[in-house]
Amino acid sequence: MSSRPVLRPVSPVAGLWLASLLFCAAAQAQSLAQPTPGVVAGVVDLQATAQVEVVPDLAVMTLAVERSGADPASLTAQVSKSLEAALKQARTVPDIEASSGAFTTQPRWKAVNNQSQRDGWTVRGGLVLKSHDFAALGKMAGQLAQQGFMIESNGFELSKALRDREETALIDSAIARFKSKAATAARALGYGSYNLRTLSIEPTQGQLPQPRPMMMRAAAPMAEEQAPAVPLATGRTPLQLTVQGSVQLTR
Repeated sequence: MSSRPVLRPVSPVAGLWLASLLFCAAAQAQSLAQPTPGVVAGVVDLQATAQVEVVPDLAVMTLAVERSGADPASLTAQVSKSLEAALKQARTVPDIEASSGAFTTQPRWKAVNNQSQRDGWTVRGGLVLKSHDFAALGKMAGQLAQQGFMIESNGFELSKALRDREETALIDSAIARFKSKAATAARALGYGSYNLRTLSIEPTQGQLPQPRPMMMRAAAPMAEEQAPAVPLATGRTPLQLTVQGSVQLTR
């Protein structure tokens, strides 16, 4: 007499556990078969940077004239007159761009019986000179120093023409590096080529030399042709541009 397996009824609790286990397994298999949300197959994000060292072509110098006394109105008139004369003089040189800077009026104080009391006023006017001709700017600064102006600082900038020219070259170089990286990524991952999806160009960044304080006080008056010129010289500064984007790899 052959024996048959005895079929026992499954308890409700065991049945529920088994159904839950099968459901989880099916859900996991389905999630493995589908791509992760937000991730596109065959898409690579890339970034490339190009950099060059540039010699700034525009010198910038800040000067100031100040007067102190009891009558602020009279002091303002004196400073304004000096600034107007300096602007007119600087603009006689074709390559010098002259503009007025900050104009301030500040009280002066002195200690009397351990208390501060106002002791007049100081009026100060600024003058900003820019030029591609460093020698001409240095000569003009030296002349103005003999006329009562203080030389406060000097620095350097990139002119718009120079920046535009260098930026165009950097864009070409950065995009060429981006394309080279995309082709390398396609080969390394077993693809034949790629299509560009997105591309953005970040603004150029440069670390120009910061203005250097000079604080050259006005010297004793002398003839303009005898006034010593202020030496101006600058070194190279890095200019950098970055492109970033994504490519779709193709078979």
